[in-house]
Amino acid sequence: MTELKFEKENKFEKEKGDKLKQFAESIRNKLVVLYGAPFVGKTTLAHALTKYFDRTVYLRIDRNFDPKEFKKIAKDITYIDINSPQHLNYQLNEFLRSPPNSVFIVVDSVTSLDAFFMPADPTKQSPLTDKLRARFADSVMQRLAIIKEKNNTVVVIAHEKIKDFESNEIVPRFNVVALRHCDAAYRIVKLNGKRKIVRVLIRETVEKPDFEF
Repeated sequence: MTELKFEKENKFEKEKGDKLKQFAESIRNKLVVLYGAPFVGKTTLAHALTKYFDRTVYLRIDRNFDPKEFKKIAKDITYIDINSPQHLNYQLNEFLRSPPNSVFIVVDSVTSLDAFFMPADPTKQSPLTDKLRARFADSVMQRLAIIKEKNNTVVVIAHEKIKDFESNEIVPRFNVVALRHCDAAYRIVKLNGKRKIVRVLIRETVEKPDFEF
């Protein structure tokens, strides 16, 4: 079992750096989904991973952090603030027109765009709302899978939801069908004071923890 730990200043301990590097190498040139509860450490982990890649493009949808907070653990990041689903579509299409090469791309977080699909009056929500949101998530993942093929590593950050209350199965908070485009999914959980990165079998059950921090 591999362990990763945070210091008080949100730095990963130096002696655990080799294990963080091991995780970075395990996702290199892949499209992965990283999900978990709010404030569990998804954004911090994404920033810590940047030092193992030559260049990072960070699509910042969720504005609950200041990039300055991560200067000490992050490396060579270009931030692009995304304001709407249409803006994300535009940026992904730009990547397809002029593909980046050997870049670490982070989308943080795609589920923060859910509000754009909700009607102003919650009582008017219809099955069409979920259909549009699912179609958007599928389109995003499909294009990211193409972008990944140019030697890029792509991490899509998402919040989580309970899929099945009986089994307590927890999945990313966007249409699970969209996961067919990704290479792997990881959930961050916090147990006994440690954060664990758990590899999730797509459409199956959760495996044992791969990493702890």
